[in-house]
Amino acid sequence: MRKYVDRVRALPLALAAVAMIGIAEARAEAETVGDAAGDLIDDIEFVGKLAVAGGFLMGLVMVATGLLKLKAAAESQGGQVKYSEGMWRLAVGAGLVAIPALTGMLTQTLGFGSTDGISARGDANF
Repeated sequence: MRKYVDRVRALPLALAAVAMIGIAEARAEAETVGDAAGDLIDDIEFVGKLAVAGGFLMGLVMVATGLLKLKAAAESQGGQVKYSEGMWRLAVGAGLVAIPALTGMLTQTLGFGSTDGISARGDANF
């Protein structure tokens, strides 16, 4: 069991190493400094999307474990498992699931997203 836990803890470092190798290979194909800078900006954008997707998936996992903890607490009548363990997992999971919606709202608010639904007068078309 200890070896499995060590492998799980080392997984982010292994994924980061693989990502760095891929980035280094992409930089080797660039002809100019401008091409390399453009590729780097694209890679950073994908890292942000990966972080948002990872947060969403972790939120789903936290919600599921929170529901399981609440079920265990209800079956034991609050003896062995506390209700608070399930509740904080549900709250954290809900927050993580909401990250994609929050980032979408922020990018639209700050002007980084598309403005297809807004006219020149400022009217919103829904």
